[in-house]
Amino acid sequence: MTSFFRYILFLLIFLLSGCSGISKYDDHEPAAIVKGQEITIGDLRFLYPDETALDYLDGTIKLELVKQKVQEMGLDITENLETDPDWFAELPPKNTENEGGKQIRNFAESQAKKLHMDPEEYQKEYARRINDLNANLITFLEEKLDGYQFGDEKMNEEANQLLEELAKENKEEIKVLIKPTVR
Repeated sequence: MTSFFRYILFLLIFLLSGCSGISKYDDHEPAAIVKGQEITIGDLRFLYPDETALDYLDGTIKLELVKQKVQEMGLDITENLETDPDWFAELPPKNTENEGGKQIRNFAESQAKKLHMDPEEYQKEYARRINDLNANLITFLEEKLDGYQFGDEKMNEEANQLLEELAKENKEEIKVLIKPTVR
């Protein structure tokens, strides 16, 4: 599977509505607890802009459930880790003309500034985290959905349904502590 499709799949999981900011919260404050594992405001702030970070909490909860399920099942994610993680870990040059490259650079610079990091350092850590999340998700979907093909609309629907069922099965062990507010 290409890296592009892995990245797109990861982003599609987070299509949620509503908007809210989290800058008023402390980074160490838990936004949710998933089967005993905290998802902190800092975790969300690292991955998403403050204005929309809580919009991604539901998807982040599902990814945490997937990660825990993969561990429970004893599955090895190494086969699905990006073999060349540097392709996404390196920032495009400041003078790039590529629109996608400009968006990646602007996001990394914005995130790095709020987190008091160097943009290159931020992008490397961001790429590492995304790679880990993707590997867990892909491993889980390949195990649960025989013949899973990324980009296949029917299979993507089945994947979304599977993630919804996983959240439903574990709803008693999920505590959302900070909810997004709809503007």
